[in-house]
Amino acid sequence: MAAHSQIAAYLATALAAQLALGLSVGLLAGLVHFTLLRWNVRLLTSGASARAIGLQLARLAAVAAIFFVLARIGPWALLSGAGGLLVARGAVMHRMRSA
Repeated sequence: MAAHSQIAAYLATALAAQLALGLSVGLLAGLVHFTLLRWNVRLLTSGASARAIGLQLARLAAVAAIFFVLARIGPWALLSGAGGLLVARGAVMHRMRSA
């Protein structure tokens, strides 16, 4: 019985670590991603299309790489990372509306 409770405690700790890691990485990635989106729009509206396309590709590649790593860590890290990205989107959108 003691081994069973140790395994359960380990699994709970691993799950909590995946959730915390995914959420924090998703929040940070989302804040950077959506803040750079504002720069991207400025570049596009100022006529710097090549730079805007380069920034767009870099933003998307970075998010794809981050989510690939989170998926390799585990499904809960990936899901909480997606949730963190969505929360960051809301925060950046709120900040942009207030400005």
